[in-house]
Amino acid sequence: MLTKNRKPDTVHILLLEQLRDVESCLLYFESFMRAACTPETVHETLKSLAANVSEAEAKADISLRKMIDSLQGHAYLPSTREDIISVATMCDKIANACEGISNHIVFQHFSFPAQFSDDLLKIVSITHDQFEVLEKSITRLFANFGEMLRDHSILDEIRSFESMVDVIEVKLSEETYSLDIELAAQMQLAKYVESLCDISDTIENIADKMQIMLITRKA
Repeated sequence: MLTKNRKPDTVHILLLEQLRDVESCLLYFESFMRAACTPETVHETLKSLAANVSEAEAKADISLRKMIDSLQGHAYLPSTREDIISVATMCDKIANACEGISNHIVFQHFSFPAQFSDDLLKIVSITHDQFEVLEKSITRLFANFGEMLRDHSILDEIRSFESMVDVIEVKLSEETYSLDIELAAQMQLAKYVESLCDISDTIENIADKMQIMLITRKA
């Protein structure tokens, strides 16, 4: 199982590599969203930026598979292997969501209302900050499990970011259904807002999973 103090092993190194690839996908997605929230952006530019997100997502997939393969050579308990794979696959969902949102915006030639731009970009920025804290928490989980057992307040910090996103989501949902547009268009916009906020929810779920890992291993 995870020990109280350990040097980085192959699994840890490859998991961090996967996290860096997921973060790279988030950064490309940030660039895409900035362009998508700018009315002057031409469709070809969005297609190019979405392709960058897809390439980053594919790289994260490769990193995930490498990490899972590396588990075969390590003496982790079966339950620990299962937990590591669970955390890693949940992280992969973040990259998948970035790719899905960007591709659908391109495919549907979708445009966000100009008055939504600031709040949408704020969601993306908060989510990136939240992911950076998640990376730190996973590193701490591997590097000093004992410290995480004693103090896992960093997981509450991750949840606080999700609460900030929730506030913006409610605000945008109210504004969406007050727009003078067809109901179908309102629902389409609401779905994009929901999908964007779901990325933060996924990160919070990973924090919850990590807390369960800690509780079930506490002596």
